[in-house]
Amino acid sequence: MNAPVNAPLRMSTHNGLIARGISKSFPSKGQPHKVLAEIGIEVKPGELLALTGPSGAGKTTFCRILAGLERPDAGAVELGGRAMAEVPAGQRGVALMFESYALYPHLTVRGNALSPLQAPGGRLSPADAEKRVDEVLELLEIRHLHERLPGALSGGQKQRVALARLLVQSPSLYLLDEPISHLDAKLRHKLRGEIRRRLSGLPVPTIWSTPDGMEALSVGDRVAVIDHGRLEQLGTPEEIWLKPASTRVAKLLGDPPMNLIDGELSRENGAVVFARRALKVTLTGALARAAERASGAGVTLGVRPDAIGFAAPDASDAVPAEVYSNEPFGKHAIVTIDLGSLLAKVKTSMAQSQALGADGGIGRSVGLTFPVEGMVLFDGATGRALSGD
Repeated sequence: MNAPVNAPLRMSTHNGLIARGISKSFPSKGQPHKVLAEIGIEVKPGELLALTGPSGAGKTTFCRILAGLERPDAGAVELGGRAMAEVPAGQRGVALMFESYALYPHLTVRGNALSPLQAPGGRLSPADAEKRVDEVLELLEIRHLHERLPGALSGGQKQRVALARLLVQSPSLYLLDEPISHLDAKLRHKLRGEIRRRLSGLPVPTIWSTPDGMEALSVGDRVAVIDHGRLEQLGTPEEIWLKPASTRVAKLLGDPPMNLIDGELSRENGAVVFARRALKVTLTGALARAAERASGAGVTLGVRPDAIGFAAPDASDAVPAEVYSNEPFGKHAIVTIDLGSLLAKVKTSMAQSQALGADGGIGRSVGLTFPVEGMVLFDGATGRALSGD
């Protein structure tokens, strides 16, 4: 089950991270602008929590508070069983990769990666430190750049140097703020798995912050979704994907994201029906029970693009539509369909896409099926998911 949004956390006996009721405001035009509102998150040792949300959601501010670079207006941070309120940033044992890289311009790639291991109190011998740096530079495919200064590097190379500086450390907490956002697609896919494998094997908690919802689902043991400074949902990738807790979560996740269709509920011949103009979908099972919990007749039906199927226009229970556009992506295609009153996305196989016609079937009449297991019902007033369990 998903954790209740902004619910207070019980005390834990593990040595991971606990953040309770974290709130933070910054002045804006003479008025306080709330960036975080009572965020509560717990991350166990060895767990990787993916933190996702749109730009400006509060992800970076939350990480800076955990690292001790910002003080919260309210709330508390506990790391390794120790309260962090009076512990300065330099003594928290937190490895933070800044989104801005924050490289030392006068140090080479190797010098930047070595810098945290050369700090006072370092536990590695010079030889072991060099060995660890070589290993990480090789992993990130920048060992051949070890003598270059940051000014001679591309943006993607700088990002990997910042990542190397983080990965060589043995901290109490890893914080990665958009660690692979500026890499090319091939390298991003490779390093996503490599970094996750490396960090998941360590006995410390990790937070990976990213605005890319699909990246969050792929790297996190659990995923925390925040928007406008509030925790919208916290759960496993499967829970977040199949049962988004709100329309805000549904809009952030998916490639493409879930189709959100505003409409009305009614009863026809004893069945619960969702309708929007010519579009009518009979709700059964859990969806029908969820409809009973709506605060009014107005609801939003969420339909995953990969759950929608094609059928003949005159097939029974098929929803009539027209192909608006067809975009092939190799293994799959994104077909935009016109339902008369709105456009929706269908993620389908290349074979099905090609079957629509040589020109992608643009303008062709088709039938659509909406399986119950691919739909979620949201309250029209609050935007929160309605449960039929």
